[in-house]
Parts: sequence; structure tokens; C-alpha cells
Amino acid sequence: MPSKRPCVVKQLRPIHNNPQIYQLVQERFQREAAILEELGGANDQIPALYAYFCSGGQFYLVQEWVEGDTLTGKVQIQGLFSEGAVQELFMNLLPVLDYVHSKHIVHRDIKPDNIIVRHRDGKPVLIDFGAVRESMGTVVNSQGNPTSSIVIGTPGYMPSEQAAGRPVYSSDLYSLGMTVIYLLTGKQAQQLETDSQTGEIVWRQYATDVSPIMARIIDRAIAYHPRDRYFTARAMLDALQSIANPIPPTQPLLTQPTVVSAPPPQTVPVNPQPSPQSTNIQKNIRLILD
Repeated sequence: MPSKRPCVVKQLRPIHNNPQIYQLVQERFQREAAILEELGGANDQIPALYAYFCSGGQFYLVQEWVEGDTLTGKVQIQGLFSEGAVQELFMNLLPVLDYVHSKHIVHRDIKPDNIIVRHRDGKPVLIDFGAVRESMGTVVNSQGNPTSSIVIGTPGYMPSEQAAGRPVYSSDLYSLGMTVIYLLTGKQAQQLETDSQTGEIVWRQYATDVSPIMARIIDRAIAYHPRDRYFTARAMLDALQSIANPIPPTQPLLTQPTVVSAPPPQTVPVNPQPSPQSTNIQKNIRLILD
């Protein structure tokens, strides 16, 4: 770059050398690069795309260099995350996912190595979107339509529907949940057992300090079937915010006592004028006395 700032250059290679396939790969690469440019330009926690180009039959992305540590590196340096640190990570990352999903994009490769905690502000940055890599696996199916021959994702961190090539928005929430379990337990997803009857991940015995409500939120994120997970990143964020800001108990409405004004006191004259009858009586009494 003219400013001499460091950049990341990513090289991608198509899996086929067929000239017809190459043209399709190029078209898909350009489309996905344009999406990356839009995402990075609108959200500070997604790397900016500076350029993209093709050379020698290979494709290149030039992206912003994020100075920081991956979550894998953070665990290696400082040890396991506390529940509070995990909650803060969730609160900072779920709005980014909500934005990505609002653009009808599934990341497809969320894992500890693809989240960088930025040094300058401590915010998590989401890197390595899977769509561009998927374009490198472009092939032509039996109907002559371009499709992809590769599955994007990391074993253990992607749910079953994504492994079958049918990712949904909650697939990213599953991957994020598995990432958080690694932060709490230090165990990679492949090291955790699976319930043979339900297909659910068994992890709670390795994180005994996690509160029951947080454990339930993680369990829902990593549910085997998409219908049992949070449908959106916003719904999961709302559940976490209910922990951070619990609603205070409802206070009964205190009714003010009704004040009844007393009638004003009657004014009584101190020296009342005598009535005519009392005046005559007093005269008669004086006559008798005289």
C-alpha cells in the first residue's frame, strides 16, 4: 500500500485447470470479493478488502492486517476464559454475525483460529469467510450448471447440516458455541464426546464453574438439529443480555391514601348579642331585686 501499512495477501487456487471451469471460478471469485468489500466497508469487526486480482491461474485477496491474537493464541497465552470474558465475547461478536446474516451470508468457518482479538481495542474481528474459498471448488454438474465440489468448514466446529452442504444461519451459531466451549474448557471440538442417542455434545463436566443459565444458552446454540437452536444471532444476543441486565422484580403500585378535606370550622362570636327574650328576663330580675 502507498502508506506502507502491512496487509494480508491470500492466495487461492482452483481445484480444476479446465479453461471453462476457470472462467466460472473467476466470475464467482469476483462476486464473492465484492461481498467481502461491502462487509468490510460497513463493519469495523470485519477486515477491509483493499484489492483482488488474478495472476498465473491463481486468485489473490489483499486485506487489512489485524494486529492481535487469535482466540487459540489467547488461550495459549493466558489460559482458559472466565464466564464473564466469554459473555463479553458473545456480546461483541453476535451483532457482527447478525449484520453478516442480514446480508444473506453464512460465514461457515467460525472457529478459534478465525477470530482475532484486536490489540487496539480488545474487540473480536471475524476473518476468513468461507464463500471465497468455496468458489475455488467450482465444478459443472450433470445439468451443466456451476456448483461447488467442496464443503467449507472445520470438522468438529461445523454442524451436520453444514457438513452435508446445506448450511443455515444457525450453523454459524453452532460454530460459535463450539468455539466458546474451547475457551471455557481448553478442549478442541474433536476431543469432546457426543451422546450416541441424541447427537448432542457432552461438555459440561469440563466447565463446572459455568452458571446453569449460561450453560443452557450454549447448549441451545450447539443443539444437533437446527430447529432446536436460536434461529438468529439477535435472538441469542437477547438471551445473553437478559443475564447481563436482569429485569428487576415488579413492584406493587402503592396507592396514595385519599385525603378528605374537613369543612372549615364555624365561627362563633365571642360576645354574642343577647336575644330580646333574654333581655326582658334580665329586666324583670332586676325589678324584683330592687
